[in-house]
Amino acid sequence: MIRERGETTEYVYNLLKEMIFDWSLSPGEKINISHLSQVINVSAIPLREALSRLHSEKLVVLEPNKGYRVSDILDDDNLAKLLEARILMETHAVRNIIRSNNLNVTEEMSRLTEQMFSLNSESVNKKILDFTHLDQQFHFAIMKAGGNSFLYEAYKGMHCHLHIGRFYHVKGEVDQKEAPTEHLEIIEAIRTRDVFRAENAISNHIQDSINRLLGRKK
Repeated sequence: MIRERGETTEYVYNLLKEMIFDWSLSPGEKINISHLSQVINVSAIPLREALSRLHSEKLVVLEPNKGYRVSDILDDDNLAKLLEARILMETHAVRNIIRSNNLNVTEEMSRLTEQMFSLNSESVNKKILDFTHLDQQFHFAIMKAGGNSFLYEAYKGMHCHLHIGRFYHVKGEVDQKEAPTEHLEIIEAIRTRDVFRAENAISNHIQDSINRLLGRKK
């Protein structure tokens, strides 16, 4: 059965994303479209469409007169700036959630957290992608419920979970116990309308998750 073009593009997009996450396409690597289309056995059209989508997510870079290459992983300076931005935006969001009494969001947060605990993918690379997606959706839920659509769109445009998730390949596993447990603390702080506790829970979770990922100690 021949795939429809849209289905083929989605297939290629997911395949390339997995290759980027498992470093089969390594950071900084130039992408030869002709060669890659032969390797994954698709035409250049869906491949270019998939690369365009990955470019919008900042997983690949399009350089004038050079073509596409895989984006570099974040260096320490940019990682620190990303953490600062996330903490500022997410602590602001949980304050707004509590002050506006928008506590229904904890139901979605709990559902996503339970899925993270029970995640059991067939391969490490698939598990990394699934875990990263669920974690991203958890934090998107917080930002959306925060009630500031401009901040929410800015947060989505950072694609922070996609960039940070690429480090899991080096670690070789996801922090499936620690991260969801920290999510539970965030959820409980919001449910009890404890602003100070919620802000600390978010801030500590973001920092600790990076420390675990990079093998750092506080």
